Amino acid sequence: MFEARLLRSSILKKVLEAIKDLLTQATFDCDDNGIQLQAMDNSHVSLVSLTLRADGFDKYRCDRNISMGMNLGSMSKILKCAGDKDTVTMKAQDNADTVTFVFESPNQEKVSDYEMKLMNLDLEHL
Repeated sequence: MFEARLLRSSILKKVLEAIKDLLTQATFDCDDNGIQLQAMDNSHVSLVSLTLRADGFDKYRCDRNISMGMNLGSMSKILKCAGDKDTVTMKAQDNADTVTFVFESPNQEKVSDYEMKLMNLDLEHL
């Protein structure tokens, strides 16, 4: 099982905002050290290399290595549903074909969850 929790969704929103114009889809590689993404843009001019270390999350759990192919446009639309001060949790089961985003308001009066289908991206690791 994979689970990563950030106390402020604005962190993940800003990271995605920075890369979504360069990449349309990407594979997030998750292991016990954190989340890594490395991909070339469509024109093969820019290399995007992103590391979100496990100790940067409020809660982080990754029982086995998992690669999650995601459409960054869809992910961005989902994250726009979260308030900047909301807590965001990403969850995926082992061998699952979906990832779940859970948003909780600071006073926990509102909880929203969104499920996104993962993509099977055959991209070489750089």
